[in-house]
Amino acid sequence: MAPLWADDLALTARAMAEESRARMLISLMDARAWTAAELAESAGITRGTATVHLNKLTDAGLVEDVRQGRHRYVRLKNRNVADAVEALVRLSPHAEPVVPRSFRAQKHNHELQQGRTCYRHLAGALGVAVTRTWLDKGLLSSDWTVTGNGRTWARDVGMPLPENPTRALARPCLDWTERVDHAAGLFAELFAAGALDRGWLIRGSHPRSVRLTAFGSEELRRFGLGSALGQGQRVT
Repeated sequence: MAPLWADDLALTARAMAEESRARMLISLMDARAWTAAELAESAGITRGTATVHLNKLTDAGLVEDVRQGRHRYVRLKNRNVADAVEALVRLSPHAEPVVPRSFRAQKHNHELQQGRTCYRHLAGALGVAVTRTWLDKGLLSSDWTVTGNGRTWARDVGMPLPENPTRALARPCLDWTERVDHAAGLFAELFAAGALDRGWLIRGSHPRSVRLTAFGSEELRRFGLGSALGQGQRVT
């Protein structure tokens, strides 16, 4: 007899197993709340169809509503959903390169490869480059522990880490475009949030894409991450 939770797994899989819903879930990986109209545009469907799909995702426990007055926003239910979506993207076959059909899609594809948010941390070439620099400078150890130097660096940058964190400060997350690990966890999330808040990074034409600003380039060098800039990052 199948385990009792097999039905739950099937329900979740069915909710994800539709292209428009998959597109919406991937859009929501920027960890922000979206309107149904925005998600409809990202998936290339009508708003009415998007609402039907969002109801299915809500029933499956993958997204949740956020009400602001008369407005309805939607976001991923939690970090577990983001991890599941990212894992499925990594499992998806990439035997033949997918050529985007439009100039806009090509631009989005390029920006996402260069730098993007993976839920709340950095991914793409920029995320991998920053991670490598953290490892090279001993801020992260080879087993993904934040070192004493890492804690000092975090404090100097203005993102002090909790002494008794309730979840991992750092862990590996396989980057689906670079095919190597970038850093996830609270350490990486605080850095990404701080870099966006301070204008070191700005959003690109795609909601998940990020790019380095000239000011951010100066600040990364000031805080010892200058080697992360030698990865083909375009500075704006």
